Amino acid sequence: MIPATFLGMTAPPALAWASALLLTAMLCFYLWIGIRSSSRALLTTQPFGIPDALCAGTLGLWMITVITHSLDAPQVISLQAIVVNSVLYGSLILGIFGVIGFRGDSPITLFGLQPSRFPKAALTGALWLLITYPLILIIQETVQQFTGASDDSQLIVSYFLEHPDLRHRIAVILMAVVVAPVAEEIIFRGYFYGVIRCFGGRIPALLTSSLLFAAIHVHLPSIPGLFILAVILCFLYERTASLWAPIALHAAFNASTIIFLILWPELAK
Repeated sequence: MIPATFLGMTAPPALAWASALLLTAMLCFYLWIGIRSSSRALLTTQPFGIPDALCAGTLGLWMITVITHSLDAPQVISLQAIVVNSVLYGSLILGIFGVIGFRGDSPITLFGLQPSRFPKAALTGALWLLITYPLILIIQETVQQFTGASDDSQLIVSYFLEHPDLRHRIAVILMAVVVAPVAEEIIFRGYFYGVIRCFGGRIPALLTSSLLFAAIHVHLPSIPGLFILAVILCFLYERTASLWAPIALHAAFNASTIIFLILWPELAK
């Protein structure tokens, strides 16, 4: 989920270029942070095997098919769709855990999800929000200013604003703050990134898993921000060797967006 921005506002050319220059400077700074984090990486080459490569490849092809078909189909968010997506996420996680367990490894150990590692890793992930949120926000603002998009909010954001009743909002909050962070970090950072990193190296793993993560949301204006967010999540996973950290950052990022929508809904309309 991407921060709601000031929609429908067209910035003067000078302001747009100033935003672009600011974004370039910020990207250079974050690239330095990424290189520094990689030099202190705790994540080692994980023991993924051929079954994992086949499973990850099949899952990736299925996601590409879903993305391709979704481009021509109208996107609809409903309470039923949120429940179905939650069940689907759960099924994918069970499948991944099943493949890992079938070859005799523990997914909890493999992904650094031991309960004892939660406090420190989660705190690190939450602190990284302080340097992540401004970058994603300026990316979205820059995209909006240069494309002139009248509405760059994801459907889930619009759905949240249009359904103020408790039942719908609880469903969105649970999906955004619990289900999506846990499931997407296991799938994209834990599995896709880990398997590709094992067989192809860090850079191919970083680019492939991040691009797939951004594209699966099927919202073109959000792809740049989602891609950079995914890259930062990969850096954080490398730095901590525990998925608790990117899960915490992902959850805190989505929670901050929801808080923004609740407190200042008029800015996102």
